[in-house]
Amino acid sequence: MSTDREIASLIEYNTAKFFLNLGYLNGDEVCDTPEIKYVFTKNWFNRIFMANFDESDVSTSVELIVSRIKKLNISVSWYVTPQSCPTNLQNLLKHHCFIYKEDWKAMAIELKTVPESFDIPEGMEIKEILNLDELKTWTDVLVESFEFSKIIASYKKYFINAGLNNLDFHYYLGFLNGKPVATGILFKGEGAAGLFYIGTIPKARGQGIAKAMVHYLLREAKNKGYNISILQASEMGYPLYKKIGFKKYYTTKIYRR
Repeated sequence: MSTDREIASLIEYNTAKFFLNLGYLNGDEVCDTPEIKYVFTKNWFNRIFMANFDESDVSTSVELIVSRIKKLNISVSWYVTPQSCPTNLQNLLKHHCFIYKEDWKAMAIELKTVPESFDIPEGMEIKEILNLDELKTWTDVLVESFEFSKIIASYKKYFINAGLNNLDFHYYLGFLNGKPVATGILFKGEGAAGLFYIGTIPKARGQGIAKAMVHYLLREAKNKGYNISILQASEMGYPLYKKIGFKKYYTTKIYRR
């Protein structure tokens, strides 16, 4: 059985790798080193993960990253966790005009605790996306589910550009009475299966659709040989994941510049 510290590391690492892999697929500027991981793009969100700076040169390292951000003229989110080094990273970010925006709850579940059978709302069906036309429908539902009205084109383009050739990404679309209403991604990470972009369009919420999607993806992860599944929960999603059996391991604090 993994320790809490090991599971926390799995959550942080696989969250970073999911977004970095999307960056690679889109031809973005990706940095993946032991000290820092980030993806910078003009087309989507820019994100920085897993700071592991030496105390002696952390100021210089942060300044170099901020200089790069300024040169690219982009907005960036920096994800700070209890594992981030140095421990005063949040103060350094504030000094460089990063502002605290929100929290994510880093969660995981041992798949041996997940039941084989689960309830699915009447009329619901879940399918894995297998072609580009289905992926385009998936992006439509994604944008509606997360209400990304200001960046619709960017979100659609980003996932469509990533395509379906990466064997570590599995996209799922939920239907209710034949109409697409929900999304989910299963990421085959290192040591853990990641769940991302679990969403339901507003008019279909409150019927157990998201819960069924999560259980379906957990069963898929278990069938693929994983023992642990991880995710980062928003404030809205946290109660659902907690009820399903996910455990919170830490809080990710998101700063934006």
